[in-house]
Amino acid sequence: MPHEPMSFDHLSAAAAKRHEQNGWPGSRHEAWRFTNLNAIKAQSFTPAKRSDLPGSSEDKNLIHFINGISQNTDNINISGLNIESLNASPDLISALADAVPDDHSVADFALAHASDGVALTVTRQVNDPLVFRFSYEGDGISSHPVVVVDVKPGASLNILEEHLGSGAGLSAPLMLFRLGEGANLHHARRLVEDESRYHLGLNLIQLSAKAYYHGDMVMSGGSLSRSETQVCVSAPDAEAYLNAVYLGRGDQMRDVTSRIDHDAPDGKSFQRIHGILDDNAKAVFQGKVKVARYAQKTDGNQMSRTLILSRQAEANIKPELEIYADDVTCSHGATIGEIDADQLFYLKSRGISDEDARQLLIEAFLVDVIDELGDPQRDWLMAAIKEWIEGR
Repeated sequence: MPHEPMSFDHLSAAAAKRHEQNGWPGSRHEAWRFTNLNAIKAQSFTPAKRSDLPGSSEDKNLIHFINGISQNTDNINISGLNIESLNASPDLISALADAVPDDHSVADFALAHASDGVALTVTRQVNDPLVFRFSYEGDGISSHPVVVVDVKPGASLNILEEHLGSGAGLSAPLMLFRLGEGANLHHARRLVEDESRYHLGLNLIQLSAKAYYHGDMVMSGGSLSRSETQVCVSAPDAEAYLNAVYLGRGDQMRDVTSRIDHDAPDGKSFQRIHGILDDNAKAVFQGKVKVARYAQKTDGNQMSRTLILSRQAEANIKPELEIYADDVTCSHGATIGEIDADQLFYLKSRGISDEDARQLLIEAFLVDVIDELGDPQRDWLMAAIKEWIEGR
């Protein structure tokens, strides 16, 4: 049953109570079986407070968060876009309360420690991309930005979202994207925080009839990074596309988790996940597609490919299909392998050095995920991939 309009304080207090009771999940929780949170459990984090550092910008297309807290947004004046405090939007607070999964540790942690959030309402087609920049700094500090984006029927928006920063802190962003009938959202993200940080993020996507969501991500930073996306296809003819690239080296941990619930007929969902692991890095992709009995004509597909550069690296792939309808087209696939020796030999036979040949094959493996994107998303995401490749 939908929540009545409520205050953010009420939502936060309820989440704090749940997190105090449940704590962080352990290996017995199926959704966290491959992701060890002992390093986070062993630390005591201090919730971030508003920074005294200058966070405003003359860029009318930039919303800047410092340690999860939004800075001055008075400079943003875009036709069709309204930005306000989440505290001033009780209806969107209630929508967030409805959308948050039961007893979800990341969501409860974020809500428990956030004093407010940001609410964006999109009422028309917005052509210029809107940039979310999340800057983190400081050891032992936890950051918990809460953002709700409400895209009204027929409206559209492009978002470029970036997480970067230093210090052995914890980032726990919680975001809800509601798309009205015929709404369109392109959402590109790059997680490039320093290797000392922890990142646990949750994105919630709600699609109305004929809505279209395209999400693309590059994950290359952080000691432990987990990005979880949950999509609800609640009306006919909605489409969701989730593409991700994860890059791990050293002792890094990468976790890409998704769940897509098809609760209406004629929906489409496509997931494409490519990862590269070097040294002792570990990764998990777990993607679940659930099709309700009345969601006939659903087309759901997911494909995961991982390239292993070291015998010590480890990848765990867990695709799931839970289908109750009888007229659907759903599939999943997964591959884990090393660089193709024949391809490597061919390049070297053409006078290319061993290392340069490996770099070319690595880049080709990754570019396939975002090659079909338009500007500025493609170049923006490729910059993060090239930086990681050159850093090898």
